[in-house]
Amino acid sequence: MLSNQTSLLLLAGLLVSSSPAQERAGDVAPSAGERGVRRSLEGAGDGATLVAPLRARETYLVDLAGETLHSWSSDWTPGNSAYLLEDGSLLRCGKDAGSAPFRGGGEGGRIQRISWDGELLWDYQLANSRRRQHHDIEPLPNGNVLAIVWEGVSSEDAVAVGRDADRAGGAIWPDAVVELKPLGKEGAEVVWEWRAWEHLVQDRDSEKPNYGDPAEHPHRIDVNFDRPERPKSAEDLEREAAEQERLRGLGYGGGGDEPRGGRRGRGGRRGRGGGSDWMHTNGIDYDPTTDLIAISVRSASEVWFIDHSTTTEEASSAEGGRYGRGGDLLYRLGRPASWRGPGEQVLFHQHDPRFVAVEGGLGLSVFNNGSGREGGDRSTADVFNLPFTREGGFGDGAPAAPTLAWSWGGGDERIFNGHISGAERLASGNTLVCLGEEGRVFEVTPAGAVVWEYLQDFKATGEQGTGGPGGRGGPPGAGPDRGGPPGGGPPGGGPPRGGPPGGRRGGGGPQSAHAIFRASRYAADFPGLARLAGEGGADER
Repeated sequence: MLSNQTSLLLLAGLLVSSSPAQERAGDVAPSAGERGVRRSLEGAGDGATLVAPLRARETYLVDLAGETLHSWSSDWTPGNSAYLLEDGSLLRCGKDAGSAPFRGGGEGGRIQRISWDGELLWDYQLANSRRRQHHDIEPLPNGNVLAIVWEGVSSEDAVAVGRDADRAGGAIWPDAVVELKPLGKEGAEVVWEWRAWEHLVQDRDSEKPNYGDPAEHPHRIDVNFDRPERPKSAEDLEREAAEQERLRGLGYGGGGDEPRGGRRGRGGRRGRGGGSDWMHTNGIDYDPTTDLIAISVRSASEVWFIDHSTTTEEASSAEGGRYGRGGDLLYRLGRPASWRGPGEQVLFHQHDPRFVAVEGGLGLSVFNNGSGREGGDRSTADVFNLPFTREGGFGDGAPAAPTLAWSWGGGDERIFNGHISGAERLASGNTLVCLGEEGRVFEVTPAGAVVWEYLQDFKATGEQGTGGPGGRGGPPGAGPDRGGPPGGGPPGGGPPRGGPPGGRRGGGGPQSAHAIFRASRYAADFPGLARLAGEGGADER
């Protein structure tokens, strides 16, 4: 346990931990079996890092030495989002299917706010026959919460608005963003919403709504943007099935609380996502100075920017709001082929978009997962300068190309995590990079030197739900409650027998118990950490 004096030093930003880490900043490869802090060098920041293991019900704050400063418990395994708020409470998602027919990667369904002392302050279920919250949420300055939700659209309704009938074998789940105003302990009012399904374009049938050339309407969403370049082979399908099983082993894949084989979603489609999860929006961020929302649409390999200054009525149209486009896309970054436009693809199944201040204006950091990159799969943490001005916004024409301001891909090590993961630009100018599948976090300087490296060392232990450092306790598993099957183990009946064809071993391997969706750093002077000085230091582990 750390002393009270040590906690005070932490809050003053003076604590620099020591560790038996390698001295050469370019060498980031860990030694086999070692977890915890691997490196903490001069230039590392201060404060605390928030981690939420995917298969655990606890969320942890750790310091630069890897010591636990504080933790929060919940009855629910995480739904891929957690935030420390300025009052010291934790805002997090939980994996709760409720009555929703939606099952897929990143599923949530419950949003909770838990006080520093563990009191449940707000417990809202957003999982019903119409919608289910998934992946990320975003706390707003006014106390409200933005949430990403799936909505169900039948195959018949999709074809009626121009969806390719050959691809409409079942229901699809377009995403929406809702703003929730918490009411009491268990309620909420939707005070604003934006629905992707209200901003479509299609070139399949001139007799159907929203007909036009997607390349001439980049502010609209091509209802067939996900059309494959070629039919999927048997090998492709086998690889996808193996990858889904691997993700369930990490605690990420959907369907952990349903029988094997899945439930049928709307329109008769199996409810595990796949082709139904049309957009797979996996991250959201908000910039209060511009009133902009950024959402990461993995299926399109794009980040879309929308105007939060609209009313809900304006957000359903193409007019109104500060930027005059209503709920149409103001800008899109990543893959011009998604709207059949010209230009180079710069994002590949990315996660964790975050607005950042850059020289000259507005920027965006993102974890660029890198699946399908030319030259082979590889991940990078990227920061882009956006073509945005206070006077003209993003402009009125086709999206201008962004400028890559900074990128880090592991230095001497070629890093790759195809799913989850994150990147956060810190106030110091360093960047916190999370390899989510491995539970591995780096702090990287602008020059690309690794000054802090941490392999998170909490993991689930079966019926108790969580374990101690290094996985003390038992086998990985979500436990018997609503977040996972009885007896622990990966959802869906146990670890896969192997990984994707030609790939590395999948779920059930030594890394699966330590997976986290991302990590967030809070500076020592962040108000939410003020209670640390009065608690006498770190919690016992």
